[in-house]
Amino acid sequence: MARKRGEARGPTLFDFVEVKKQEEKRREARDASEELYQFIKSAGRVSKEEAAKWAKNRGLSTAEFFKALENLLSQRKIRKRLDDEGNLIYEAVG
Repeated sequence: MARKRGEARGPTLFDFVEVKKQEEKRREARDASEELYQFIKSAGRVSKEEAAKWAKNRGLSTAEFFKALENLLSQRKIRKRLDDEGNLIYEAVG
């Protein structure tokens, strides 16, 4: 059956999915630099895997996690090194 011009269509499943995507986009990225710094400082040394696990438990996205790492590295609050086994570790400076 053809629709008349100007007739509104009812909601569909795709409308719900689109609304959910818009809500996800609106979620603001939080700056977790200070939290991450405190974690690394309290542990002394943290492997990349431990730091990623910590971020995941805190609900940080991968982008937020790496942004926090880059902020700390650029501020020279932490440094990254390779341990004896060749694993990447992060250390608090000072």
